[in-house]
Amino acid sequence: MVDDRQRLVGVVLPSAIEEAVNKRKTKTFLRLSGIIGGEEFRTMPLLSRSGRRLSWLSMNIVLNIIAASVIALYQDTLAAVITLAVFLPLVSDMSGCSGNQAVAVSMRELSLGLVRPGELLWVLAKETRVGMINGLVLGLLLGGVAFFWKGNPWLGLVVGGALAANTLVSVALGGMLPLILKRFKLDPALVSSPLLTTVTDMCGFFFVLSVASAVLPRLVDM
Repeated sequence: MVDDRQRLVGVVLPSAIEEAVNKRKTKTFLRLSGIIGGEEFRTMPLLSRSGRRLSWLSMNIVLNIIAASVIALYQDTLAAVITLAVFLPLVSDMSGCSGNQAVAVSMRELSLGLVRPGELLWVLAKETRVGMINGLVLGLLLGGVAFFWKGNPWLGLVVGGALAANTLVSVALGGMLPLILKRFKLDPALVSSPLLTTVTDMCGFFFVLSVASAVLPRLVDM
């Protein structure tokens, strides 16, 4: 390590670098897991441990209420075709997993300096192509399951199309979200996951129920 005049002022050992990297990885993992404020040990005071976890969970309640409100808008469709209730969590969960993969890649590239917050369009182009391929494959798989289960091709089209569209949205958003948050000086590790989960749920519910409403007579005859 040298100063501004290129004079040697100290030595940084490889072990110190490795320790610093491991600490950063641990802190990031805890934030992604919803534990705010650093490391948590079970020997800490009860209220302190509870507060660390509630900081994220309380915010998540509000976000989930927003996502659930989409279902209330289409409750008549859901009541008419109760089978859709089986596929709603599948569509949102599978899309969420795809989006979290994109978040993880962006987080890693940001930490390594391989991508900058201003490179949104580049990231969007890369993730959109992945989202289209994965969405198509996953949509065909889930749509096939729905078709063979109920023998109704329209159900397979609704479910498979919704999963394909939602996967594309979640992957594109998951790739860009850490960069957007970083630009606004927010912590991507803390905010990305709840925001992505909420948007994925809202879009997944909307895609399934809105398309189902459009072809409702063909679904009711199942």
